[in-house]
Amino acid sequence: MLMRALPYVLVCLVFYAGEVCAKGMSPEDAARVEALYKEATELLGSGRLDEAAGRFQAAVQIDDRHAPSYVGLGHVALKQGDLKGAEAAFKQALRKRKKYAPAFNGMGLVYREKKNELRRAIRYFRDAMRADKTYAEAQYNLAQTYQRFGSSETLKAYKDVLKIDPKHPDASFQIGLIHERETDYEKAASAYREQIEANPDHFGARLHLGIVLKFMYRTDESVGLLKGVVAAPNPYQRRALLELAQVYQRRREYDRSQALFKAYVAGLEAKEQALYYDLSLVAGEEMLEQFQAASPEAWKELSEAFWAGRDPAPVTGANERLLEHYRRLAFAREHFGTYVFPWDARGEVYIRYGNPDHVSRSKDIRLERDSRVVAVKERLIARAGKAGALLVRDRQAQIVASMKHMRRELRQEQNRAMGKVREQVAGSAILGWPVYPVGGIWEYWIYVGVGSGIEVTFVQRNYPGPYDYVGKPMGMGDIARIWREMHPQVQVQRAAVRTPSTYRPDFATGPLNFFFYSAAFKGEAGETALEIYYGIPTGNLAYAAGEAGGSVARLVRGVAVYDEANRPVHRASQDMVLRSEGVVDTSAGTLIPEMDRVALPPGNYRLAVQVLDRISGKSQVYNQDRLLQPYGDSGLKLSDIELAASIEVADRGRFLKEDIAVVPLASRAYLPGQPIFIYYEVYNLKRDEFGATRYRISYEVRSLEKKSIGARILRGLGKLMGKREEEGAITIEYEQTGVDSDERGYLELDMSGSEPGTQLLKVQVDDENSGENAMVTTTFTIRE
Repeated sequence: MLMRALPYVLVCLVFYAGEVCAKGMSPEDAARVEALYKEATELLGSGRLDEAAGRFQAAVQIDDRHAPSYVGLGHVALKQGDLKGAEAAFKQALRKRKKYAPAFNGMGLVYREKKNELRRAIRYFRDAMRADKTYAEAQYNLAQTYQRFGSSETLKAYKDVLKIDPKHPDASFQIGLIHERETDYEKAASAYREQIEANPDHFGARLHLGIVLKFMYRTDESVGLLKGVVAAPNPYQRRALLELAQVYQRRREYDRSQALFKAYVAGLEAKEQALYYDLSLVAGEEMLEQFQAASPEAWKELSEAFWAGRDPAPVTGANERLLEHYRRLAFAREHFGTYVFPWDARGEVYIRYGNPDHVSRSKDIRLERDSRVVAVKERLIARAGKAGALLVRDRQAQIVASMKHMRRELRQEQNRAMGKVREQVAGSAILGWPVYPVGGIWEYWIYVGVGSGIEVTFVQRNYPGPYDYVGKPMGMGDIARIWREMHPQVQVQRAAVRTPSTYRPDFATGPLNFFFYSAAFKGEAGETALEIYYGIPTGNLAYAAGEAGGSVARLVRGVAVYDEANRPVHRASQDMVLRSEGVVDTSAGTLIPEMDRVALPPGNYRLAVQVLDRISGKSQVYNQDRLLQPYGDSGLKLSDIELAASIEVADRGRFLKEDIAVVPLASRAYLPGQPIFIYYEVYNLKRDEFGATRYRISYEVRSLEKKSIGARILRGLGKLMGKREEEGAITIEYEQTGVDSDERGYLELDMSGSEPGTQLLKVQVDDENSGENAMVTTTFTIRE
């Protein structure tokens, strides 16, 4: 007997009590029996079992034929786990009153808890309903037993409960759960609403209505419902907190989602909490060894460092990849952890790779429609060779044979079914069935993005019970050997070595292409200044009406920097507002330049650079590995080359380098006739005895496609020493003098005489005082 149904049971016990006092009993004794019985049922409802049993015993001592009190004693024994005592009490009630519906119902509850006795339980519940067709609680228990048994009659049985009692406190909720499992969210939502109307305090119905509304993308209503469940003391609070975190994740409100996930994890018991810090299913080989060598007390710190290095979106405060891991883990606990802790075989695969691209089950055959999924199946069949051919033949024969048992009057349906058979075995793929020998209750998942695509088959060996990988065929022949090599668990283990986990970013509605590159310069106090350049195409942006008229684009750009151990060492973001009227040209090819500057110690780093369009939700993240060399105070060095859209003398501006403004061209692509601007810096020049520096700068531009090049010098620093042209290349040389050990240099070229294509630019400095030289290179493009 379920706790949530107990009050309803007690109502039924009281309802049946008044009819069965012994004939000839004095009114006083009858009243005492009724009073004891009523008191006992209240004690039973409050969990005071020993006291309830005492009152029921007192009632039968006065009236030994009082069947309701024997039924009450049976329910006390059930609550105490005493199935033998409960059965004896219910049988005694039947001896006192034949065909007594509550006693039959009690017998059903007893046998429902016994091993392999669900069929007998069903018979007793049916006996109860034959004795009293209005007995809603017996019908409800019958429906629950059908559900445990896996009967197709379950849904109808719950609906029959509502025919007897339209306001039943739980039946509509159970109907909703059935529809939810079948992903019929409209019907599920309707059932949950009916349950809430009948029983406003049913927080389970409120929780699950919030869940299905999430899947129906009605997130505003979902948030309201889930917040209500979180706020009120009830058994569903923790689950509602988790679901609310997932709703915010779906709404791309990642900061809220992460705060709720963290609150949920913090409130878990230590055993459950450890699952969220366990990296064994997602870490690569090196990190996995480190994790396995650590004590459980160190897992949280290791987990935080691991996920911090995998944050896919620098512009948000939350870590979207971590949120997806939390979601997968919670899903695995909820859906795959009913019969085994923490989850069955499906949980491991789900946490690694997320939602499959295709799922089919023995009870719900789904044919593959996606060409990528079909391609995976065809590849697996081809790989299986003769074993695959036999499997296709056997499956076809199995399906066709099953159709021969159809009745003749269903000939039309048979023809349609045979068409489906032909579709299932068309070509070389078995659509809707796994490419592996399997029987009984099964399901298989296909992932097209794991390796070259994998199919994982699970079986449920006992119903109800957990799923495990399908068994390996026995035998020494070629067929058995092929299937052992293709066994799903073996395939997952191999895939996990190469691809421990996968993640499809979901923080954007689509891609937002932009240009980006970086250049390193000498910084302060031994650090290197890394400049990140952006070129944002205005034609790709979404615009909304501005408050002062015109159109406005709202963006946020950000950069995250990770060290060699993948630990974040810098993170920053900046909002941008672009106005189209008089300021922003939205025509094709127009770029908005931007720049971020980060000071870092020399070393190896990974950059993650992002731009997000707040209006359209589109975004893009680029990653780049960077080695930042030390520039120091000795030894001739050259900075990276910055390719610019313009270089002008200025005393203020966004892109100022001392007294010149260098506007970066992140695309590194110039239109024909557009001037080429080159900026760089020279460090640690040696002074002579008079405190002067003397050095030569040479520029070489070479066509990588060996096309003709023509260049005219428009502007440069120093004394021009010469220009040489050869096939597909041009060299320009300057001589310079100064007094500073660190100098800036720039050059403006007119390359309108060059053919379009990619150009290699080389800048070399020769220090005539020290004899040292240094060189840097980059590429740029002259567009058609």
